[in-house]
Amino acid sequence: MSFLLSVLLGYLCGSLSGARIIGRELVKGEDLSKTRVILDGTGTAVVNRGVSASSLQARAGAQGGLRAGGIDIAKAFVPTLVAALLFPDSAVQVFVAAGALLGHVYPLYHRFVGGFGISPLLGGLLVIDPWSALASIAVFAAFGFVVGSAFIGIETWPIGLIPWFLVLGEPAEVGYAVLANVIYWWRSHSEALGAWRSFRNDESPWSARIGDLSKYPDYERPDE
Repeated sequence: MSFLLSVLLGYLCGSLSGARIIGRELVKGEDLSKTRVILDGTGTAVVNRGVSASSLQARAGAQGGLRAGGIDIAKAFVPTLVAALLFPDSAVQVFVAAGALLGHVYPLYHRFVGGFGISPLLGGLLVIDPWSALASIAVFAAFGFVVGSAFIGIETWPIGLIPWFLVLGEPAEVGYAVLANVIYWWRSHSEALGAWRSFRNDESPWSARIGDLSKYPDYERPDE
């Protein structure tokens, strides 16, 4: 019962939407649910459906996106930290973090239309094991740089959480990493497939593809 309550608490916190909170001030009433993502220098683009810091960034710029992302990180970090302090020798913190992740992607307060999960995933990992995020980000950034793929370098790092926790974590943490990847890749499959097709067909030299790292991902309103 305590674990179920932990998931529920995390879910209710995660259902808060940073993009909607900040968007009330910056883009009053504008629909945030569709965002065009330019994948690379070839101009390949996909339309993502969801409300997140990225969708606000497309309309209000980097500052708006960062403010929304900060809220989305905090809404997972704070309850997970409280759980870790209250129950230091249990997996309660992991269940709270998992609930916050689910709430972000499927928010109760907003008809279950949310984001993609990266910000609350980072917020939870800051408490559970910050080194897992740092190591995964570093490894996949390096791999993306070597193969010349901005998408791999920036977007695929959650995959690294699974082997990290399999080796260094507890069963609950492994489950958390698997859940995060299932949700993230389910929500991002169109972007991932578009990036893979573009990378496979891109005949640009490595130096040109690496240049995409400086501007990817490029978020725009879908009608631009």
